[in-house]
Amino acid sequence: MQKVIFRNCDESSPYWSELERLFQSEWSDFKFKDTYKDCVQLPPVIVVLRDNVVIGGLAYSHFQEPHQVRDVVWINAVYVDAQWRGQGIASELINRGVKQFSSTVQTQLYVYTNVMELYQGLGWSVVDIDSEANHKVMSIELIR
Repeated sequence: MQKVIFRNCDESSPYWSELERLFQSEWSDFKFKDTYKDCVQLPPVIVVLRDNVVIGGLAYSHFQEPHQVRDVVWINAVYVDAQWRGQGIASELINRGVKQFSSTVQTQLYVYTNVMELYQGLGWSVVDIDSEANHKVMSIELIR
């Protein structure tokens, strides 16, 4: 992995809007304000920098837990700029995202993804629930 910096990021960060634009290059309707509200407790966004330029990041959201009626935290977005892919940055983002989350809040962390192999390689499992074609809900047990 080339020299990159992983940093927690919030709305006061100079990287916040740049990361939002990067997410929007993949998901046009992505907006931090839709999930990171004052009343919502989510782990910090993680931004990846190379030479002080945003090249990737990870964000969370609340969504209903599979087979349950309560909302829990999910990984909402993981993105690495195309020219920086294949260097383990996304894997490191996901691992850091899991580590910064407390198992006292919930026992599993979830993601809805079309890159199942990436998550399976990091120890995530497919959740048996209906999904769109080429997508799966996946989870990982949070360590206490």
